[in-house]
Amino acid sequence: MSKYSQEIFKSHHPKKHYNSFSYAISGIRHALVNESSFRLQILIAASVLILGFFYHLTFVEWSLLILTIGFVTVCELINTLVEDIMDFLSPAYSVEVKIIKDLSAGFVFISAAVSVVVGLLIFAPKIFL
Repeated sequence: MSKYSQEIFKSHHPKKHYNSFSYAISGIRHALVNESSFRLQILIAASVLILGFFYHLTFVEWSLLILTIGFVTVCELINTLVEDIMDFLSPAYSVEVKIIKDLSAGFVFISAAVSVVVGLLIFAPKIFL
């Protein structure tokens, strides 16, 4: 086997992929244990998924719902990341850090507001009609 082939195999070794997944799961577990906002997002997502089964959503509705849940969840994780980085870099209070954290919270708020609109578009006709 050539050196190039060995390098490709080494960079795509199953153990390396397993480790990557392990690190990702560890990060999600950290967010679940330490972030009440993330736990709330997961609880809401689970509730919405149960509601989806109850109302027999179409393939397109399921797709939109899952994309929306993923979008909000990712935004919440990114917000947690930004807050943790800023706390690490600047433990003391700083107006600049507050602005960064507020902006980060703002994009979570927007994603959550969009998810409410998507949820209403999907479920309101089923519940109220």
